[in-house]
Amino acid sequence: MSRKEKKKVSLASKLLSKFLVCVVLLLGILITLKASPSLRENLYKYVFQNHFSFAEVNAVYEKLFGSSLPLTGTDKTALVSSTKIEYEDSKAYKDGVELTVSDNYVIPVIKSGIVVFAGEKDGYGNTVVVQQGDGIEVWYANLKEIKVSMYDYLKTGDILGEANGSKMYLVFTEDGKTLDYKKYI
Repeated sequence: MSRKEKKKVSLASKLLSKFLVCVVLLLGILITLKASPSLRENLYKYVFQNHFSFAEVNAVYEKLFGSSLPLTGTDKTALVSSTKIEYEDSKAYKDGVELTVSDNYVIPVIKSGIVVFAGEKDGYGNTVVVQQGDGIEVWYANLKEIKVSMYDYLKTGDILGEANGSKMYLVFTEDGKTLDYKKYI
């Protein structure tokens, strides 16, 4: 067997084993939840009614099992920009900050995380909320259009989209409390 064939078999066996481990874990969790109504109720309250950190779960998964998709040979820098948001002026706006940026400014993700909201927010326009690995949620608002979906994992510097005109809004929250934006931009 050639080296390339061994590599393909190795990759296929890794993917299959990851898949089987996920299936076994999921079935174990489902059986446990079916058997215990109180556990099911507590899980529902924690995941759906309280603040649940998908970014932390993803970070633990990647640490234990590696990336969920084999991305060797792909250009990971194609849609990556500077992680620093460049702006001309800033002023307080509602719970966060209004930044004056160049027209149709391309908005980068400040820090890696998972999309926990993608839609319209009153007073902010098209908004994407990214829950970072450190538990801080960042609202990126006044986007021309939303090009990401719920539960997408975004890495630092990935492009979210363009600002709608020359204004963009950022809000930083943790555990439902608004944070001072000056620490983060």
